[in-house]
This record gives sequence, structure tokens and C-alpha cells, in this order.
Amino acid sequence: MSENNHQSIELFDALVKPIEGQMIAAVWRVLRHEHDFDDAFQRALSNIWDHLDPIREHQHPTACILRICLNAAHDTLRKRCQRERHETENTLSDEFIDTKRDGAEQLIGEEQENEILAAIATLPSTQAEAVLLRFTEDLTYLEISQVLECSEASARQAVCRGRDKLTSLLLHLRPRTPIERIS
Repeated sequence: MSENNHQSIELFDALVKPIEGQMIAAVWRVLRHEHDFDDAFQRALSNIWDHLDPIREHQHPTACILRICLNAAHDTLRKRCQRERHETENTLSDEFIDTKRDGAEQLIGEEQENEILAAIATLPSTQAEAVLLRFTEDLTYLEISQVLECSEASARQAVCRGRDKLTSLLLHLRPRTPIERIS
């Protein structure tokens, strides 16, 4: 093994090992699907390896690595949503119908989660990343701005615009008030 390659492995380990749990959590929170997670996480690790020098020189290497992870997860989510949309257009299956209430409630929960993820996948990538960082990773706007490499005001704006778009896209999922139910 060459000295250069050995140094790259040491740098990779030094950058990734301390935050590996955060990386896994960030990708999993976006995808929540084992096969997609594996693909996205491997793609993120590969991208990190390919960009070791710029990451090392970055002002916030951890933020840079998390952004790479979120980008990989978001790309995978978009592909999954496109694939599912294509499959749904081609065939409708009765196997999802469950007459049991518990099964129906579980199916509704999964459908709503998939619908939320699909809505996030339609957002511009900066807005999707900002929303995911804010609401799944619970990062501050300052931390989001570091990950997105923008000003704190731009991070706030991306979160706000993404949240507003999601609100309009997912309005039908909002629980109705008793008065609305009567009408």
C-alpha cells in the first residue's frame, strides 16, 4: 500500500468514524427503507472518499460530510418516488387492502409517511435539505447554514419556503376539526 493511500485511509477514518452515527441517522431519517439506505450510504461514503482533500480543507468538515449524506439520501428518495409513481401508474394492486382496523391504520400511517417523503422529494434540493436538517436532525439555522454553505438568513428562507410548499402539498393530511367534519 502506498504512503499516499495509507494517509487517505487515515484521513477518511479520522473524518468519518467520529460522526458515523450521525451520518447513518441522517440518511435513515430521510429514507426509512433498508435497501435504499444501503445504496445511499454507500454512495455517500464513495463521494466522501472522492472528495477527501476538499472536505479536509473545508471550514466545517462535519457539516460538509452531513450534506453529502443528505444529498445521497435525497437523490435516492427522488429515484424511489419516481420508481413507485411509475409502478403505481402501471398496475393497481388489491393486496394493500386490509379489512382489519389495525392493519388499515398501519397502512394509512405508512401511506402518509410515503406521501410526506414524496412531497419532500419534489422540493428543490436546497429546500429539501434545509427542511430535513431542521425537522429531522433538529439543527439550528446557523448549523443549517454551515451545512448548506450559505448565510443564516438564506437557511431560514430555505426552511420557510420548503415548509410552506410542504404545507400546501400536504394540506389534505391535516386533521379536520369537529366543525369541519360536520360540514
